[in-house]
Amino acid sequence: MDVSTPEGVMLAAPTPAIDWLILTPVIIPLITAALLIMMRRTVVLHPLIAFLGLSATIAGNSALLWRIYTEGPLAMTMGNWYPPFGISFVADYLGVILSLTASVTVLMIALYAIGDSNGRERRFGFYPLLMTLLVGVNGSFLTGDIFNLYVWFEVFLISSFGLIILGGQPRQLDGAVKYCFLNLIATTLFLIATGYLYGIYGTLNMADLSRIISGAPFEGSLVVVSALYLLAFSMKAAAFPLFFWLPASYHTPKIVVSALFAGLLTKVGVYALLRTFTVILPPAMDSWIMEALLYAGIGSMVVGALGAVVQTDLRRLFSFLLVGSIGFMMVGLSLATEKALAATIFYMVHSILVMTALFLTAGLVDRYRGSLDLRVLSGVSGDLPFLSLMFLALVFMASGFPPFSGFWPKLALISESLKVASYWGMATIIFSSFLSLIALGRAFAFGFWRPLLDEAKPLVEDQNLKRTKFGKLQYLPVMALVIMAILIGILPSYLFELTTLGAKLLLNPEPYVNAVLGGAS
Repeated sequence: MDVSTPEGVMLAAPTPAIDWLILTPVIIPLITAALLIMMRRTVVLHPLIAFLGLSATIAGNSALLWRIYTEGPLAMTMGNWYPPFGISFVADYLGVILSLTASVTVLMIALYAIGDSNGRERRFGFYPLLMTLLVGVNGSFLTGDIFNLYVWFEVFLISSFGLIILGGQPRQLDGAVKYCFLNLIATTLFLIATGYLYGIYGTLNMADLSRIISGAPFEGSLVVVSALYLLAFSMKAAAFPLFFWLPASYHTPKIVVSALFAGLLTKVGVYALLRTFTVILPPAMDSWIMEALLYAGIGSMVVGALGAVVQTDLRRLFSFLLVGSIGFMMVGLSLATEKALAATIFYMVHSILVMTALFLTAGLVDRYRGSLDLRVLSGVSGDLPFLSLMFLALVFMASGFPPFSGFWPKLALISESLKVASYWGMATIIFSSFLSLIALGRAFAFGFWRPLLDEAKPLVEDQNLKRTKFGKLQYLPVMALVIMAILIGILPSYLFELTTLGAKLLLNPEPYVNAVLGGAS
């Protein structure tokens, strides 16, 4: 490609119009957030504007996925600078699949929030914060520069800080302190590792780093950088032994916010681990890093399952299940085979949909029963049979019961564990799935199946007086998430095809590197 300077660092040809498609998952929600802020005095229109912006974002993601499916990875570098000098955006299967899933999930959250957020919370910025958080999440999935991955982390973290304290209740502030403190530590470690990486290699472009570091011995400074990234991203993903902040904070904000966090935020940490230890630092795939990921995954699954079994609060139960779900993804990454990585990406999509739906279901239960304490919660199936049926479907999905969506990636991970003789990983996957079924089955039996307890009747009567006309509307996003999860369970081959293509690019990043640096020579 021709360039306009002797140094060969600036593009001479204009960027094709179709390539601007790569920015739509970030630009559209950013513009939407700005519009919502400008219309802060007419908050009644916020849900409609958010719906339109999110629908356009989903359309952009879908078109982007089709583009890379037909033509391969797509890259664009800002400001006419040629990579690695400019800031690159890169669309590959992993990033776009997760960006599309995140955008769909945020749309469901926005619809659910119509009946869950009041005018005061909207004036305090619920919908602008929601859109800004999506900007940061999608930017993280599509950036081709590791420093800008840090920047996008900061964007969604700042938004999450505002969302977690929305309402200003004492318990929210308590949860926010734990959430913010641990995430700030992780962010600091991330920044230190990134500065160290730049000091060593003189570049932060992911494709350029992959080209430079590929084949290098895993020793010295590379070990230090890898360890820092492992620590930072594991903390953000709430993996063992750095998980404790999540159950201590995710049960404190509004349920719609908990659902948003459970669906998206920990997955960005897992995504960062996937991208870093395959594409950016490929020597780590043959090092002790994979063993550390395996043990972290095993610990997460055990702690998550055991923690869920002993909980009496439904939201805390789901929080521990979320910790356990991170373990499956960590084990999949540690196996480092094509099938295992494909199963990991599949499981990430499944977990985003199912964990969001579980928390939103808890919100509906709380709306109709006034409590999520399993010692009091009861009689839901008698009054709300459709909600109970959706929860039962989610029980089977989350625990990996065939033929639901959680079964197929777990089966693939068990198969790959046997192939590489990772028997502890295989045994823990089975053990954790069994305990998760017990924990969720107990929640269904106590909260939904048993008759309404006498001590719960005053709570139910009080909630009947408080419910608004939007109560039925909140069923729709939960139902949509459940249907999507059921479909990928019944027809897993379509998603597995895409995730397998994503796994191939992680193990062989040459097409990714060429998409970014193809004209750099």
